[in-house]
Amino acid sequence: MAATRLMSLHITKGKDLTTCLNERLDYTKNELKTEQKKYITTYGCDVETANEEFMLSHKLYHDRVRSVRKDEVIAYQIRQSFKPGEITPEKANEIGYELAMRFTKGKHAFTVCTHTDKAHIHNHIIFNSIALDGKKKFRDFRHSGMAVGRISDILCSENGLSIINPAPRSERRQRGKYYRGKNNDRKRLEFIKDVENKVLEGKGKGYINWAKKFNAKQVAKTLLFMQEHKIESYEQLKEITDERSGKMQKLQESMKKKEALLDENKKLQKAVIDYAKTRAVFVAYKKSGYSKKFWEEHESELLVYKAAEEVYKSLPKGFKPDIKKLRKEYGEILDEKKKEFLEYAEIKKNINQYLIARKNLEMIYHYEEETKEKEGRRSRTRNSHSENEL
Repeated sequence: MAATRLMSLHITKGKDLTTCLNERLDYTKNELKTEQKKYITTYGCDVETANEEFMLSHKLYHDRVRSVRKDEVIAYQIRQSFKPGEITPEKANEIGYELAMRFTKGKHAFTVCTHTDKAHIHNHIIFNSIALDGKKKFRDFRHSGMAVGRISDILCSENGLSIINPAPRSERRQRGKYYRGKNNDRKRLEFIKDVENKVLEGKGKGYINWAKKFNAKQVAKTLLFMQEHKIESYEQLKEITDERSGKMQKLQESMKKKEALLDENKKLQKAVIDYAKTRAVFVAYKKSGYSKKFWEEHESELLVYKAAEEVYKSLPKGFKPDIKKLRKEYGEILDEKKKEFLEYAEIKKNINQYLIARKNLEMIYHYEEETKEKEGRRSRTRNSHSENEL
């Protein structure tokens, strides 16, 4: 398991930005704590020049976007402490790197320094408050510390480490922001812990069969997705996917109907225009006594007229199509269809993530049911053998 804490690093009174940043980074890179810098990894910077590279991003930002402010946040630090004896320094550093990458989404340079000078191996992750492109600054959002803790728990789950259970209110301050949540957060964590336990059960006797059926990393992604979207149970996830799938189906049906109306409208508009253009030719043809020679000379125009006339004959008796009204109606139907399409596209954009999460959970629970059923069959077989021996 790993306890986490997210902290913002400010310019301290009486010091400049460069000095404050150097002090913080130099402490985390301490050779005695990292076994001669053996357990240090970086992203978007070099371990020996991280200070200067961080500062270059700050200069770009403050030159282009805004000047340095009082109490400026120069960087953020994540402390990730592991249970004594549960992890190696190499694996701790690897997990710390992945934690930083997932939390910053690869947009900020960072260093991961794993300290081994205490009983518990722990990471000091420093990521630059300025993005790599020097144009944006990281905004410490509400419950960001909890987000760090959740990602850390998912990574621990992926790597077969234990997970911190929700602690009593009186103990939560020991893990900083991570435990500052409402009842729903605790409920969600309990559900996630239940799913994680089902995955970890596969690490025992039936792990080979489990591994063939499922990828534990996919479980971790599913749990993180559910945490981020505040989904507390499989039932809630099923309700969301059912509701969205149903909505998509209704929108599809409605768009198909509107497409048919648009096609019919275009067909009628064309008939009105063609009829008006070729009516005089047909009248002349009629006056000619339906002359064969006239037909041959004006065949294409007369065929257009005949087609338009057929459309007119299909209309309700007494209905006279008006081109202006038809065009207005076409525009209104098209606008409605566009709105429905935008709504459909918005739902479709992320429904696949919900469906994948649902499928993954169903696989997990199905595996559990299969295991129980097999155990039940074995038990019945053993009982049957015992009775026969008697």
